[in-house]
Amino acid sequence: MLRLLRDRRIAGLAAAGFLAEVGDWMLLIALPLHVLALTGSPLITATVFVLGLAPTVVAGPLAGVLIDRSEPWKIMAIVAGLQVLCLTPLLAVDDASDLWILYTVVVVESVLGTIIEPCRATTAAASVPANRLAEVNQLMGVLSSMARLLGSPLGGLILASGGFDAIVYANAGTFLAAAVVFSIGARTRRAAPIGTRPPGATSPWTDLVEGLGITARTPALRQVMAITAVIALAQGAFVLLFVLFVTRELRGTETDVGLLRGVQAIGALLGGVLLGLIIHRIPPRQLISGSLAVFGALSLAIWNLPALTTSMPLYIGLFILVGAPGVTLMTGMLTVLQTSCTPSARGRVLSTYFALYGAMQALGTLIAGFLGTGTGLTIGLQIQGTLYFAAALMALRLRTPPASPGVPLR
Repeated sequence: MLRLLRDRRIAGLAAAGFLAEVGDWMLLIALPLHVLALTGSPLITATVFVLGLAPTVVAGPLAGVLIDRSEPWKIMAIVAGLQVLCLTPLLAVDDASDLWILYTVVVVESVLGTIIEPCRATTAAASVPANRLAEVNQLMGVLSSMARLLGSPLGGLILASGGFDAIVYANAGTFLAAAVVFSIGARTRRAAPIGTRPPGATSPWTDLVEGLGITARTPALRQVMAITAVIALAQGAFVLLFVLFVTRELRGTETDVGLLRGVQAIGALLGGVLLGLIIHRIPPRQLISGSLAVFGALSLAIWNLPALTTSMPLYIGLFILVGAPGVTLMTGMLTVLQTSCTPSARGRVLSTYFALYGAMQALGTLIAGFLGTGTGLTIGLQIQGTLYFAAALMALRLRTPPASPGVPLR
């Protein structure tokens, strides 16, 4: 896995992605705590997440068209720079009356993220032979886990010690560093668009419709999208229910919230190392279904344990375990998506995946906002854990494409 970093393209993508994701995790931990502190309302907190996810539904497919027709490094450099600028208005959010500023920033940052995330995944896939796609996905997953391991505790600590403004400055710094790395890549690589089609060959609308049609006609892609919808619904609920669970059921602090989200990365790192030993022996279908089953079992165990104990060391251990199936699940999902379409359509297919994920995650978060008070919290936690088992059963029927030959993709 680490030998992939000898490739300067992969190393650049990995470094920039790691820097940006550290900042993302700091903000992801701090934002719900900040909004909850300003408003005291789980529903308003959920609404903020929904506003951040909803734009991906529209922007996702359009971003895929842009990705398939453009030079990727230049796009990523520009987008990362815009992410820095668009964070600064958050410094003006002092009380609940300023939430409209926060809403606007969240929407804009969501649109920008909708462009850069599938662009990174598509560029990485186009940089390795077909038989090494799983390896590069594994590497990116491990680095994402490392970013979580660093960013999540930092988010809780910085919020507790320096306030929300300090989080904004730190997040802007990581985006700026990522923009610099992408800019270096844009200057040193005279790459063509990711896809094989000339940018002006067809209209953007035609490309958009074609990309959606490819996803709808391909059995493996249809199945992955259905599985994704269920997973995203569960994950959307988790984003809010987790914060409520830690602060109310475990009587935890802001630092505890960041710590428990962060330690999942330890399990993900261990899972990533283990996956490297067996990645060529397990079909993606089994990798996905097995990961989801473990996710469901651990989730339900965690949600129901407060009836017996609220010992924080025990929950730290359980959340470490939760991280392992996360990296294996994402590796399996991305590999199926990348191998089930042509390189010229990858940007649109991956963007459709992220758009669907965002839409269903928004729905899950909104539902959690309604359930997040009183006995509704307990019910919501049980439903959230059970959804992973439903997705695992769906994955058992996944019809994956045959193994790809070990030839370059472009």
